[in-house]
Amino acid sequence: MADKTSTKTLSAGLSTRPHHRTAIGQAQREKTRAHIIDSAIPVFAELGPDVPVIDDFVKAAGVSRGTFYNYFQTTRELLDACIDAMSNEVIETIIPAVRDLSDPVHRLATAARLYYRKATHDPLFRAFLGSVSGIGAVAMEHARGDLEEAIAQGQVQVRDIELAQAIAVGVMVFALKSRLAPSGGDEQGAEVVRAILRGLGASAQNIDDALARELPAVDACRLAVATAA
Repeated sequence: MADKTSTKTLSAGLSTRPHHRTAIGQAQREKTRAHIIDSAIPVFAELGPDVPVIDDFVKAAGVSRGTFYNYFQTTRELLDACIDAMSNEVIETIIPAVRDLSDPVHRLATAARLYYRKATHDPLFRAFLGSVSGIGAVAMEHARGDLEEAIAQGQVQVRDIELAQAIAVGVMVFALKSRLAPSGGDEQGAEVVRAILRGLGASAQNIDDALARELPAVDACRLAVATAA
């Protein structure tokens, strides 16, 4: 009886080992992927999205080409992953700060000002997003939702959602390239957002009301802490 019990215990222990090894392997894969992304961000920030080749990223990460191809097949795949890594965490910090704003124009304006504030305080974030001309999938998703709601409510004159998105994203991306971006602070951020809202055809009164809102202090602090880290 004791022998049977011991055999069952040993078998159970052996059966958990492959799962443990799988978990360790998965964690290592995620770590390597994150390392390649982190190493690629400064390369894209300096050279833009089109100039770098795979060897640039292999060298920056200190990995082999084979290892690189285990995670990314093209530089475009890597670029998309870098944009998401840089932007999505920031957006997920901003979302709770604007979620309770019922006016979609105010929600969009506040989120955009916080996003610009992050870029003002984080040179790599600003250089990367300005260089690659993108803001990330999560940012696009939430901006589109606010714009669709604003269009449905008649709060903006631009009725085509694709054009509205192009205006909002285009102004923000080019503003990040501006020489004023590093030093303009919240005042410059407000002017950037004013330009976006004017381009969308929001009313002057609603633009003034949206920009008169104080930026959420708690989330602004979290953004600053994230930058300092």
